[in-house]
Parts: sequence; C-alpha cells; structure tokens
Amino acid sequence: MIRNTLIAASLVGSSMAAQFADWQQRSIYQLVTDRFAKATNDGGACDSAARQYCGGTWQGIINHLDYIQGMGFDAVWISPAMANIEGNTTYGAAYHGYWPVNYNALNSHFGTEDDLKALSDALHKRGMYLMMDIIVNHVAATATPPSLTYDQFQPFNTASDFHPFCFIQDYQNQTQVEQCWVGDSNLALADINTEDPNIVSTYNTWIKNVVTTYNVDGLRLDTVKHVRQDFWPDFLSSAGVFAVGEVLDDRYNYTGAYTKVMDTVFNYPEWFNLIKAFLNPQADMGLLSTSVDLTKQNFKNGAMSTVSFSENHDNARNPSGIFDPMLIKSIITWTFGGDGIPTLYYGQEAGYSGGNDPMNREALWFTSYSTDVTYYKFITKLNQARKLALADKTAKFVSTSAEVASSTSHHIALSKYPMLTVLTNSGNSSANVQWTINNSGFKSGVTLVDVLSDACETVQVASDGSVPVTFKAGAPKVYLPATSLNSTSVCGAKAQAGTGNSSSAQDSGAFHSQAATSSVIVSVLACALAFFALA
Repeated sequence: MIRNTLIAASLVGSSMAAQFADWQQRSIYQLVTDRFAKATNDGGACDSAARQYCGGTWQGIINHLDYIQGMGFDAVWISPAMANIEGNTTYGAAYHGYWPVNYNALNSHFGTEDDLKALSDALHKRGMYLMMDIIVNHVAATATPPSLTYDQFQPFNTASDFHPFCFIQDYQNQTQVEQCWVGDSNLALADINTEDPNIVSTYNTWIKNVVTTYNVDGLRLDTVKHVRQDFWPDFLSSAGVFAVGEVLDDRYNYTGAYTKVMDTVFNYPEWFNLIKAFLNPQADMGLLSTSVDLTKQNFKNGAMSTVSFSENHDNARNPSGIFDPMLIKSIITWTFGGDGIPTLYYGQEAGYSGGNDPMNREALWFTSYSTDVTYYKFITKLNQARKLALADKTAKFVSTSAEVASSTSHHIALSKYPMLTVLTNSGNSSANVQWTINNSGFKSGVTLVDVLSDACETVQVASDGSVPVTFKAGAPKVYLPATSLNSTSVCGAKAQAGTGNSSSAQDSGAFHSQAATSSVIVSVLACALAFFALA
C-alpha cells in the first residue's frame, strides 16, 4: 500500500511562487544535468552512444550560471531529480532522469539535497528561475508481471498502485494511452494508477513539499497525455507554481485540449511544421501561417498558452539533418518572435548536431563553455531583442497576440508589436532576395532597426505601411522601432537616429493576420517514440 514516506519538507524559506504572467517575461534554457557540467572542471570523456552517466551535477550547473545568464536566459530547466533505476539496462543507464523508482529520494549521481537547494539559491540570487522536470505517470522496471516485484518502488509499492499490465498498442485509443504501459519487456514504464484517490492525495502532498523544499519556480510535466486530464488541476493547485506540459503529438486539437487544465503546453504541433518549413529552400513556409491560425483556434489562449522550442532531448538536433546555418538560425528565431515562452536546448548555442537519442545528449564541457562562437552570440541578440520588446513602454508585448503580417511560400513576417520577425527559407546560398511586407502594422515613416544584423541595418516604413526587405544570404531579421532601443547598448547609434520620429508608436489595430488557412497538415508523428525517449 501507499506509505506516507514522502520527501521530507524543510519548510525553511519560500518559493518565489512564480506564476504564468511571471514566466511570460522569461526565456528558458533546458539542460540535461548529467551532460551540462561537472562539479570540477576536469572535462573527461563522454560517449553519448554508450548511454551512461558522464558526471554532470547540480554543482556543475552553479559553476556555469554566468554562461547561461550571459546569453540572456533567466530560467533554467533541469533534468528530473528523483532517484532513478540503478545499474545498466538494455537501453543503458538512467543518466537522463526519466526512469524514476523512488519519489522519496534524489538522484545521488547529480548531488545531494543541499546541492539542489544551493542551485535554487544561486539562481534566485541572480533573479533567475528554477524549473524542475516532474514525472507522475510511471516508474521504471526491468521486468513485467508476473515477474515484477513492486516493493522496489517508493512510495507506490504494491500491484494495486498500478494500472493492470498492458503495453500501449493503439495510440489513437486514449484509454490505452492513459492506462497501459509505455516500453517493452526489457524496460517497462509501470503505469501508476492516477485514478486512485489515495495516490492522487499522495502526489498532491508530494509536489507541494518538493516545490517548498527546493524553492521551485516552475514545473515541466513529463508524459502529460499518459495521465488523465482531470488529474492535473488539483496537482498543479497543490504545486502553486507555473507549469508546462509535454503532450507529444502533432494534432492541434488534441494538444490544445490540455491547455484547459494547465498553464501551458509545449507547442509540438507547431514544432513539426516549423522543422518542415525550413527543411530546405524548396519547403513550404505556408505551414507556419497555418500553424499560427490553428494554434489560435485550438489552444485556450492561442499561442500564449504555449512554450516554444526548436530542439529538445527527445528529437534529433536540427543541424543533424539541416545543414544550412541560416535555416538553423531562422528556426531558432521563430521561437523568440511569437507568443510562446521561448526555450533553448543546451548545445544549440554551440552548434551541436547530434542525431536521434542518445546522440543528441552530448557533453557540453567539450566546448569549454566558449561564448565566442556564432550561435551563442546570435542567441544573445535574440534574447536582447525580446527583452527590449518587453521593456517598450508604448507596447504591451506579452498581451499582444502575434499575427502573420505577410507571407508567401518562402517568406513570412510575424508581427508582435513592437517586434517584427521576418524570415525566409531561401538559404545562405541564395543571392539577395527582395520582398515587401504589405501589412507591417507600423505607421508611415517609422525607422525600424534589424537588431540581428551586424550593422544594425535600418529601413523606413513606407507611406502605405509596407516595409521593403532585402534578405542577404537568407539571414533572419528581427526589427524593432528605433525608439525601442533608446538608452540601451543595442544598436545605440541607430537608436539615436530614430529618437526624433514621433510616429513610431503602433498603428492601433494594424496587426491583421494574412495567414493562409488552406495548407494541409501532413502528419509526421510516429505512433510512439521509443520509451526511453519519452520525456
């Protein structure tokens, strides 16, 4: 039976109790704890293919917070902290943290309770947030019934604490998705019976204690679609902090339904279209216009109910299949220019190109945490641009809904005042490409500055509100009014040039979606990922 042997809650201190509105001001850096940094700077080998622990720790993260904050990130999402299955399995060790066995203990490979508290404290001293990855769907086992012994798990340690054994066969059958088990006979993820009121009560007490003990500011919820929807509201109320759910699916209506029971979800449907739109110069950018419309139609608050991402630990890194750096930059830029909270997966700033799991979980210490590299500098500019937009007193950036101002099959302009994100999939081998954005949303004569360009190139809005754009080698553009840059170190001279322009405010009601809604969404989602990649 369930025992009340929960993680001891040291009620000293209090969480920052960060809520949705607080997180909307943030950008998130996701890392794999075991692969980000060691407590000592001795480096060392780490073979991703071996699927073994490489020695990353919470203390290692503390040691390199300057590296993360220097890029402009003010929230850090760490791997699940609970104790995982020990030893080697058919699919390697549980270095990633997604094979829990004991909710009452921490993963000692990552450090001690004091180390995790120290990480939380270190982040908060910098004004940064801690996001903890949480699993409630399952525990991991190397056997299945009747051979499975349940007393190895805590606090759920009898057969009645779990759904009857069956592996998911049909991912279109929601009952199977929620009550059957993920995995196979080599490593099964035993599905916890979250319909049982005693288990629900235990979980609600547990998450409250975890948030309090470690001063957690937000939760990333793993395998959300494998747990009944009505479990989540009370669980999250007990947590008392912001949460984002992982619903790995390409259907907008299916994924959007979960925004009714939690703050946000990762916008997986958009991610599938984002990758396809920039796969090569022949791809169709109309997929992104369609995505904007479908997200608005199917998510509680449109894309404001989402966290945007371009890579994560479950999918091959984009440079493993997209070899044009301008397309890679454009993919990342999209996630910063819209309504979702932007998230970056560690290693993107270093240009890592690992393929499918486990090759996409490389050790970062191989880079020596260099900040003098192209993508690190580029991502720093994206964070600066977003923070400038947030700080613009003439705008309501967070509450302004992003709209597609103009689009073609190869170009798109996304307006979220005061930011105008302009992208092409023409690639870096293309000559200069001319395009006119017909519905920019800005008044005539406003000076716009491309804050991503090295020279901080400017353009003036034409008398009809249009903006002429020249794509140079397929480079993405993020425009801000020159007045938004006043009193900042970003494009200083260009900002001063725009201070005399009194018509730089947003033209009220000027943002109208031009998105085409006739694009057909082609499903590329497999029925299920391998269980070791579900996270």
